[in-house]
Amino acid sequence: MGDWEKEGVLPQRWCQTEAVTSDTQRFRSRSFEVSWPHWLIKAELDRLIALNDQPAGTSRWADQCEWFIEEAFSSTDVLDEWKAHQQQRESWAPWEGVAHPMSSLDWLKSIRDGLSLMPTYQDRVPYWSERRNGVQRTVQLDFQATTRRFSSLVKELDGAGYFNWAFGQLCTDGDTDGALGADPIDEMHHRLGREGLWPVAQYFGNYDLDDLCDVIEFLADHVRRPTSRSYHSWNQCGWHFEGHDAKRGFQLYRLRVNSLLDQSMLGLTLTENARLETVAPSAVEDLVSAVRHAENVHDSDDMELEHALIQFRARGATTMDRRLAVVALAGILERRRALVKQYLFKKDEGALFLIANEFGIRHQTAKQQTDYDDALYLEWIFYWYVATINLTNRIVDSQNQALSPDELSF
Repeated sequence: MGDWEKEGVLPQRWCQTEAVTSDTQRFRSRSFEVSWPHWLIKAELDRLIALNDQPAGTSRWADQCEWFIEEAFSSTDVLDEWKAHQQQRESWAPWEGVAHPMSSLDWLKSIRDGLSLMPTYQDRVPYWSERRNGVQRTVQLDFQATTRRFSSLVKELDGAGYFNWAFGQLCTDGDTDGALGADPIDEMHHRLGREGLWPVAQYFGNYDLDDLCDVIEFLADHVRRPTSRSYHSWNQCGWHFEGHDAKRGFQLYRLRVNSLLDQSMLGLTLTENARLETVAPSAVEDLVSAVRHAENVHDSDDMELEHALIQFRARGATTMDRRLAVVALAGILERRRALVKQYLFKKDEGALFLIANEFGIRHQTAKQQTDYDDALYLEWIFYWYVATINLTNRIVDSQNQALSPDELSF
């Protein structure tokens, strides 16, 4: 038996292993269940950790940390742990013989290091029949249910200060105007060209699809996440929010809105440019995402491709809009004709452009065939072209990986 065992002292190596095991179990528990995506929590943690290096008193750092923890975790246990840690640091005295608590910055870093272990938010565990049959029953929301839930979402975000930047801050000592001015409701109605849209909780029952979609997009343009808050106790005024993060606000708003739209029958999604688009089947959506984020063959492809995707998939796109979008994709493939010809059969290379040239899409001549269902066939042609663009991107990518840097010609 070693001296450390006689004295009841554990070797440092064992203590570190035990601490790692303890943290692993701790982070995997539902006490650390996250309500934001892991990547978004990491980004905000990185911001807060970097912000701590700035001069004291310039950022209200501790308030920002507390507000972030309250929002990002679905359990209150993490916030309670943060507050308890803050109290330990404030009350610590060296003469009490207790080890100095880790710094607040190190506490945040430990959360970041354990983030990948933390479980994501779950609405509920599947019920008996769902577990037995292996299928979770879901009911798609109709329009009325979608608008009702959107109203609840807006109320929640408004209560968390996400629209204060645009609509202003109410206060018993005097209200503060936001970006929409002294009468934000009138300004919103003016910009959207009609009344009876805001507050959403008051009018959502009268919304039609255009009303709902315009409000979703308008709020996407005006949402900001407050980075900190303080409580104004005078006359029970309530929370005042400070700092307005446009990027983070839109990211969180888009995640919440798309989560709702995914459950609905509307077939819409809010894109990265803060506008709604129609949704194709999931496999096709994966394809669209792939071409949007790929490194294209030609530099000019990026802008034309994005414009075509937005034009074709836009809510309310006309037949002419969709035809022009198909023409744009055909133009991208024209620049890749040699690549298509090299890797596909020659007849396939011709067929790609035969449809656009001879079926009343690209050139409006008497010889073209126009007796086809626009709604059905334009969509088929469009996504066929998108798939071919994706294929050519992958061909070039595989070529680049096979060649040495000196051999690359693209």
